[in-house]
Amino acid sequence: MKGIVLGVLMSLIMSVSYGQYGVMIDYSKETWTKVKKSKLYVVYENEGTSAYDKALKDAITANWKISNVEYIDYNKFEELQKIESNFFLLSVDFTSTQPGRYNENLSYMYIVKGHKKGAKKGDISNFPKLAAMQTGDLSREVYLPLLIKHLNKSIEEVVAGKITSLGDNTKKLNANRSKVKSKVLYLLETDLNDKITSEKDIKDGGYEGKVKVVSKEELAKKIKDGEDVNILFCARSSTKSYIHVYNASTGDEYYNSFNLVTKKWPAGIIPYHFKKWNK
Repeated sequence: MKGIVLGVLMSLIMSVSYGQYGVMIDYSKETWTKVKKSKLYVVYENEGTSAYDKALKDAITANWKISNVEYIDYNKFEELQKIESNFFLLSVDFTSTQPGRYNENLSYMYIVKGHKKGAKKGDISNFPKLAAMQTGDLSREVYLPLLIKHLNKSIEEVVAGKITSLGDNTKKLNANRSKVKSKVLYLLETDLNDKITSEKDIKDGGYEGKVKVVSKEELAKKIKDGEDVNILFCARSSTKSYIHVYNASTGDEYYNSFNLVTKKWPAGIIPYHFKKWNK
């Protein structure tokens, strides 16, 4: 099946940038006001039949308040992609096989504008990018409602003039970091590792907040119900680990960092995070 791709170099740049700075790429109030007045075309990965496509549609239906939405397949995207006034939400799976520590195997969502030259062999590297969000790996469906809620919240803040630049976003994220320990932090067993193997290890490691390691089903319910709790989301590849903490009720991001995966710093939750969250 044909699909959306992103050039290797652009993939690496975007992955590192998102790991450090959050979802917004375009901070123009004018741009996002146009998005609000337009239709957002959500491009299915697999014609709407896959578990991911179904979960994405459910997440958008429940949490996307910015604009009207139309769901389309790749063939329809090819018809609409060259109209520069169109806006698309695209899911991109990319794998960089080049040697070195920056190899990636992650998936992302992008909001882009149409491009007059279109996507050559599905490559959207030249399309104007407005926002980018990691969706993780094959276990990503459970987090989609939370990620769309955060994306929606971020756009609303730009439209309202509350966030006008990368600097504003960074200041907010730094200020929010102390809120991680203010609510119970929920995570999955897969977010643990050889360094941190249990809730006890987290507490013994010095974390001052409350934490719960739960099943995927329980985590999904917390997210879907929008409970006032914090959710740890780890997107990882063989070489990098990205850690995000979101509030399930508001969609606010309280923490965002990444590390290269080593024996000392494995993927998932590590003592370094506790020190940051305790401040």
